[in-house]
Amino acid sequence: MMEKTLPWDESRTLIDVLSEVGSKFADEPAFTQSGQTLSFAELLRLSRRVAAYLQSREDLKVGDRVAVQIPNTLLYPVLAWGVLQAGMVIVNLNPQYTPRETLRQLKDAGAKAWFCADISAHLIEEVRKDFDVPLVVTCRLFELHPWPQRNVYQFVLRYRRKAIRPYSEHRVLAVHSVLRAVSEKKWVRPNVKPSDTAMLQYTGGSSGVNMGAMLSHENLVANLEQVRQFLSDQAPLSKEILVAPLPLYHIFSFTVHCAAAVLAGYHTILIMDASNIKGMVNELRRVPFTIMTGVNTLFFALMRLESFKQLDFRSLKFAVAGGMKLDPAVAEKWQTLTGSPILEGFGMTELSPVASWNPMSDNRLGTIGKPLPFTEMKLIDKEGHAIELPNTPGELWVRGPQVMKGYWQQPEETSRHINQEGWMRTGDLATFDPDNYWSIVGRKKRMILVSGFNVYPQEVEDVLRSHPDVTDARVVGRSHPVNGESIKAYIITDNQALTVHALREYCRQKLTSYKLPKQIEVVAELPDSR
Repeated sequence: MMEKTLPWDESRTLIDVLSEVGSKFADEPAFTQSGQTLSFAELLRLSRRVAAYLQSREDLKVGDRVAVQIPNTLLYPVLAWGVLQAGMVIVNLNPQYTPRETLRQLKDAGAKAWFCADISAHLIEEVRKDFDVPLVVTCRLFELHPWPQRNVYQFVLRYRRKAIRPYSEHRVLAVHSVLRAVSEKKWVRPNVKPSDTAMLQYTGGSSGVNMGAMLSHENLVANLEQVRQFLSDQAPLSKEILVAPLPLYHIFSFTVHCAAAVLAGYHTILIMDASNIKGMVNELRRVPFTIMTGVNTLFFALMRLESFKQLDFRSLKFAVAGGMKLDPAVAEKWQTLTGSPILEGFGMTELSPVASWNPMSDNRLGTIGKPLPFTEMKLIDKEGHAIELPNTPGELWVRGPQVMKGYWQQPEETSRHINQEGWMRTGDLATFDPDNYWSIVGRKKRMILVSGFNVYPQEVEDVLRSHPDVTDARVVGRSHPVNGESIKAYIITDNQALTVHALREYCRQKLTSYKLPKQIEVVAELPDSR
């Protein structure tokens, strides 16, 4: 049984965490983006300015949902921690979302404010036609850089890369106005309890429809303490330089870099666009990084670059894999090249998100390691009985202080996933060995993992069926040597003139890139989805 008394102060909220580190590590570097660094004291000061501004608005109150649609820039931690210090709830949005995807999430969350990156600001006008968010703030990606660099970077984004499309500034604030509007001294600590929701992190339940997992302050504090304990066993506090290529709006990256690393006083190097592999390698040349997070796809892509192979890896202690299954062959090649291991674990949004990890002292490839401290894991067979024998597959259930409160406004889905004893049904099939190392061997629920991103077939099928020439559709995952899985769609149509290209372009208007089918096949009868 899990110990009932946890070895950290359970009365703490994330607000307390930032207050502690803001003074403890004041002048030490917290985050760096493209050569510009933010200290912990600056993070505390700027985020409290954001919080003070939100508190000053009569149309906002404690508990309101605030959307943050920002890539990995210095603004992200400032805004996210600002929302938390105002006693409000973070709703993370992917900056690459289409208007349809953005609208659905904002509307479901009932967002009262929306911080939107300038690369996504073209969405605002269309989204507001159906859901009028009271406060919308546009954010330049290099806002916190000094004037000369900021202007150069923004010029390149807008005119060279064409990444910033024209957008209306009607009823929209600019983030620099927010940062200058109210002094951080006006900030008042909100009345927030550990059990209050800190984040609505969207994911898919058994139905495949996106739902907001309600992660409380105590959920996130517990998981970052668990992660910190794991990291501190292998890395001394405030001495580490972490590389963050995975987006902070993803719960794994948020917990490791925006929460656990902050608590530990680590320095995080933000990679704004990890798809630009050469640019990422240029960033890595600047610093003696010691820990790196990533997914199998990224590790594979990096090792193909000659410039990456020539980096100095003497300071690298280990890398951490999350989001998708790690290919043992990729991990072995990484170990040979860098001299350091990739440690794989298991997590899901509903678990805030980490449940298990491989220890550096005995890293076993092909497994998800051992349960984190104060985390219980068990397997349940088809008849609902606990499995006691090693190497016998069953559905993985998890219990611990990191298990979410439930799904936002979805009590039936919540009770379907979490029982009265606090056990979370993961929908993953797993085994354990005699040494208590666990392995994922399959999935019960329909879900496709593309480079660490969850894709729910029902959403893609709904988009395909909405096309006037598509009678029916079925979406399945296919094994992919690099991305883990790729998406294949089968469709039924009576229009012989309908082309795959036209259908793909139709989907591109409604789905972000990783959800797009790589293969589309016209069939007379849909295959079984199993």
